[in-house]
Amino acid sequence: MAPLTTLFTSVLAVAASLVNAAPTTGLATWDSTLGVPIDNVDATDIVPNAYIVVYNKTFGDDVVAAHQMSVASAIKKRNIGKRSLSGKLLSTSTRTFSMSGWHAMALEADDLMMMEINAAEEVSFVEADTYVKALALQSQSNAPSGLIRLSSASATASSAAAGYVFDDSAGQGITAYVVDTGIMTTHEEFQGRAVMGANFINDVDTDENGHGSHVAGTIGGATFGVAKNVNLVGVKVLDADGGGTNSGVLQGLDFVANNASAEGLAGKAVMNMSLGGSRSRAINNAVEAIAAAGVVPVVAAGNENQDAGNTSPASAPNAITVGAIDQTTDAKASFSNFGTSVDIFGPGVDVESVGITSDTATEVLSGTSMASPHVAGLAAYLMSLESITDVTAVSDRIKALAGDSGATVLDNEADTTDLIANNGNL
Repeated sequence: MAPLTTLFTSVLAVAASLVNAAPTTGLATWDSTLGVPIDNVDATDIVPNAYIVVYNKTFGDDVVAAHQMSVASAIKKRNIGKRSLSGKLLSTSTRTFSMSGWHAMALEADDLMMMEINAAEEVSFVEADTYVKALALQSQSNAPSGLIRLSSASATASSAAAGYVFDDSAGQGITAYVVDTGIMTTHEEFQGRAVMGANFINDVDTDENGHGSHVAGTIGGATFGVAKNVNLVGVKVLDADGGGTNSGVLQGLDFVANNASAEGLAGKAVMNMSLGGSRSRAINNAVEAIAAAGVVPVVAAGNENQDAGNTSPASAPNAITVGAIDQTTDAKASFSNFGTSVDIFGPGVDVESVGITSDTATEVLSGTSMASPHVAGLAAYLMSLESITDVTAVSDRIKALAGDSGATVLDNEADTTDLIANNGNL
């Protein structure tokens, strides 16, 4: 690998021709507004001068690490006093990610620096960092129970009267990572089974928004949870407003993959991501690495009533992507994304779960953010009950049980699955 300092002159020589020429082999699509060849040219929510560098898998760990060290050294010097397009001082540090043989790096830099980095043979592609957000909608009162729907063949009054039927193993021995706004671990719903594993957004190691705690409550709360004995680990990547960036999400995914490996949780863990943003090959690759690490990735389809293939992580092929139904009618929720990326639907309208105003508070939310943890909880439930350890086998079992129930999504879009999640206790 040539150091960045030796690449500098050669990049200067070709920079002018690149601006006016079509992309060459080894470079991603040219984006003239940024001055940097980026992979996600259609993203509309870009963080100025912030990038994610993804490495070719053909290069070993040592080679990638050497390139990352070279970049880090250069950034410390060349970013001093420089500002982004928004006027913010550029960071002089980098962040690196390594999951199941997949490597990436996040950094802030000017155009010339990024052209140098992109020219390196170790680099597969460069993305602009983008903003992501939690995928909950409005809060309402008088919530019906999504849990009842999960163990019922249909959305009828008679099935509602039967309540939620489940095996008391209820996720015992399984860990659920909640990549979100954090978890209010002191809430009585969690019975001491919830911890904050990592925080990549600020210095407040709890949930300041409520979204992550609500999600965690649906996965594993004592009252509201699908898998009532599961262990919950909060991975905070979103702030008090429910916002974050793809680079921050990558830090969270990096933690999940490496923590699961260190704790021997391959085949014994699920991960829920009730968040989303523009389609990102880097995020989708990282979700693939999560699956390769033996963690079942479950993600929300999104709330824009559009093709989920336009967003990430919903478009990640290895994820179980969950759309939302109104569990009182089995109709597709008006807001839910759709399309071939969606694997299954779950309850997502007026879902009651944990609130954060006190250790006993509850809140009612709607969104695919609420549907996804129903399926994440179901994955944990089935992994414990049926001793399923293979990621693909978990997905296949969830789909098989949904098919066996005979229920289908009403008022659905074309080219979209009609499967509704079910735990098999009809």
